[in-house]
Amino acid sequence: MSNPDRTGLVRLIEDHGMRVLRYCGVSVVNVIIGAGTFLVGLSVFDLPPLPANLIAWAVSTGPAYLLSRYWVWEQSGASSVKSEIAPFWILALVGLTFSSVCVTIAGTFTDTEVVLLGVQLVAYGIVWVAKYLVLDQLMWRHKPADELTTEVV
Repeated sequence: MSNPDRTGLVRLIEDHGMRVLRYCGVSVVNVIIGAGTFLVGLSVFDLPPLPANLIAWAVSTGPAYLLSRYWVWEQSGASSVKSEIAPFWILALVGLTFSSVCVTIAGTFTDTEVVLLGVQLVAYGIVWVAKYLVLDQLMWRHKPADELTTEVV
């Protein structure tokens, strides 16, 4: 049961504060891995934007899942393919699809690596908030602190 005395902002911070900070931390790691791989694909291997994006996604999604599961949402035990792994990868595929469309379109106008990287990051950023909400509310739902307390009679 929700405490009516808590304001919306206070409730949001209490219920999501540290988890959002950990999610941001995982995202920083994921961006470093993904963007680094994307840039290496573009500049070192001279790949077109789409294959570089696919490789970056493949390299960064596994660590993102593991860090999200164990550190952000503090899950332990065996992973469920049906309720955790498949939905996470479906969300990752949504991000991949959207970012691939964006970098492919951008690649028709420019081959400037920093522009292509910016397009990739913005595309993933758009999906980022929705992904948090799905992971938090559907996959690894946490009850707010005041819902976890029970009265002892």
